[in-house]
Amino acid sequence: MKRTLAWIAGLAGVAALGRLLARRRAAAVPAPEVTQEPDMIDPAAELRSKLAEQRDDPPAASDEPEETLEERRARVHGKAQDAIDAMREGGSS
Repeated sequence: MKRTLAWIAGLAGVAALGRLLARRRAAAVPAPEVTQEPDMIDPAAELRSKLAEQRDDPPAASDEPEETLEERRARVHGKAQDAIDAMREGGSS
C-alpha cells in the first residue's frame, strides 16, 4: 500500500514539474508578430464586399411565371408519391 501511494505521489510530482516547465517555456518564447502583407486578402472583407454587391443587385427577373402555392404543393406531393411507390416496389422484390 505504501509503495502504491509513493508511486502515485511520484507521478503527480513529475506531472506538476512537467506543467511548470511547459509554462516557463511558453512564457519565454515570444509570440511571432502577425503582419498582413499588402498582397494578402482578408477573407472577411472579401465576403463583406460580395454581400454588399448582392444586396445592391436586384434579383434577376425570370421570363417564366412563378407557380402558385397550390401548384407547388401538388408538384411536391406528386414527387413524394412517386418516391413512396418506388420504395414499395423495390422492397417487395
